[in-house]
Amino acid sequence: MATETVGQDAAVARALAAPTRAAILDHLRAAGPRAVKEVADAVGVHANVARGHLDVLVSAGLASVSWRRNSSGGRPAKVYEATPVHVEDGTVLVSDILASLIEAAAPAPGTAKKIAEQAGERLARRIRPGEEKLAFSEQVEWLQRALAHVSGGVRVAARGDDWVELEDLDCPFKGIAASHPEIACSLDKALKEGIMRALGADTYVEQVTSIAWGDPSCRDVVRLRGKGTT
Repeated sequence: MATETVGQDAAVARALAAPTRAAILDHLRAAGPRAVKEVADAVGVHANVARGHLDVLVSAGLASVSWRRNSSGGRPAKVYEATPVHVEDGTVLVSDILASLIEAAAPAPGTAKKIAEQAGERLARRIRPGEEKLAFSEQVEWLQRALAHVSGGVRVAARGDDWVELEDLDCPFKGIAASHPEIACSLDKALKEGIMRALGADTYVEQVTSIAWGDPSCRDVVRLRGKGTT
């Protein structure tokens, strides 16, 4: 089972290493089942290129194939749809963090934060192994893709030149949020900071609202460190 999971993780990492494939997967998640031409038009590539990327996503278990009836009759169209594999990946990641905390035997807050940061760094490097420098807007896009592996989906609520406010209707740490909301929120903030660090950004996260504390959604401001910040 462990070997199988590692193999799947490697296939997912390879599939998402190409920005075009990551963009195609994002489109499928947002738009639902789509034919090759629809995908190609949406991301701005030739249909044959889109078909190749879609086949890689299917092989990695990130997309599936089905057939859609044509309203005007004729042969059904082959369509591709995103699969919810990120839910399993998220469960593995959160379990890894919590297991590490248990092994550390009631760690100090700084230790718990470090463990979550390191988990975020691992996640970011797994889905984006490249080393090229990214603009802040690109780092935010990859942050959203990384968080999709541990949550139901994160949207940008507001943004500026050096900050972005994210809203999440789910909580990656809901297993401990009810009993230990302060720990859940601390881990969530550290996870985001770790992801951004691996993407080349030194940021800090300010909590605005939290599901763990009874709010309808989690809102965090991710801000670049710079002049006037601590």
